[in-house]
Amino acid sequence: MTSTARPGDLGRRARRVASSTRRWVDEGSYPGPGRIWLNVVAALGFALVAQHAPVLLPAACVGLFLILGSAVVRPRHLVRDAALIGVVVTVVLALTGQQFWSLVPVTGVSLGAVLLGWIQRRERDAADSGLRDASTADAVLIDLRNEMLIRSVSPRLPEGWRFDTDLRPAYGDSFSGDFLLTAQPRPDRLEVVLVDVSGNGYQAGARALLLAGAMGALLDAVPAAGFLAAANQHVVRLGTQFGTEEAFATAVHVSVDLTTGLFSVSGAGHPPVAHYHAGSGRWEVLDGEQGPALGVIEDAVYPAVTGRLQRGDALMLFTDGLVESRGVDVGRGIDRLVGRADPLIARGVEGAAAHITGAIRTEEGDDRALVILRRGF
Repeated sequence: MTSTARPGDLGRRARRVASSTRRWVDEGSYPGPGRIWLNVVAALGFALVAQHAPVLLPAACVGLFLILGSAVVRPRHLVRDAALIGVVVTVVLALTGQQFWSLVPVTGVSLGAVLLGWIQRRERDAADSGLRDASTADAVLIDLRNEMLIRSVSPRLPEGWRFDTDLRPAYGDSFSGDFLLTAQPRPDRLEVVLVDVSGNGYQAGARALLLAGAMGALLDAVPAAGFLAAANQHVVRLGTQFGTEEAFATAVHVSVDLTTGLFSVSGAGHPPVAHYHAGSGRWEVLDGEQGPALGVIEDAVYPAVTGRLQRGDALMLFTDGLVESRGVDVGRGIDRLVGRADPLIARGVEGAAAHITGAIRTEEGDDRALVILRRGF
């Protein structure tokens, strides 16, 4: 006699399968067979992507860390996971002949994704227990990651060039949604990227750290002219795969020839760069055509504005937290910022970025970042 499964039986089977799968992933949160198999499956998935679809490597690496990070429930597992996946990434890239990522991008991706996964797990637990406040250990961890990111971006410039930055999180928090990346593909070439992740606070800071690692890898691997387009595709894929459609970001990318002073600027929905001309003592706002914010349109185009830094000239990059506030439009905000910067830049004051951001009174609810690149006389 042939038996036919009834709809109720199928439903019960589906629930049992779902329950078993969730139990298996939960068991992966602790040392033992469950954790080992979770690591093995994630590593094999990454290896297949590296072998057959290398263009998806940044997204695959993020996905790998999120799988393991979302299962973390104890702080001591963070270091072990980061070390394990660092080994997996290194071995897979070596065996498949892919280009190695630099230490800073790999570290940023690993810590950022594991941290984001931990946050997601804590939020799920908080929904059951009613506890939603981050612990002191969480705050210390975030503060350390933020310090690591800030200290990793100081370029080594030729004599006569100066690079000055100041990043201030909203409400004096320990973690910022604004972050800065630099790269020097050659001694005479400098790449600078300033990014403003949507939102602020704990969640925006975690997304910023996650994106910083992946975008740092792209900055090393992609030609300057195509960097923002590649970064945009990565953010779009990240939103599609992990359901973070609202996690867009604005960015500005500056590429400078440190011998001739020639530069190009590309923007993705970001406030424009300001160029100080030492010869005339005037400022020029490079408000040419930009592309949309990263993660909004998949095939967006990002045109470039070009110029030259003469002796004594400077470029000033900033996020909207310095130029936007209630009752003040962006144009007036930029005028106010330039006015504060003008005497300090003209006199070549050391630590000008911190002086400028400290003097600008904007709302405390937004992250603020300022970058000044100056060519000496």
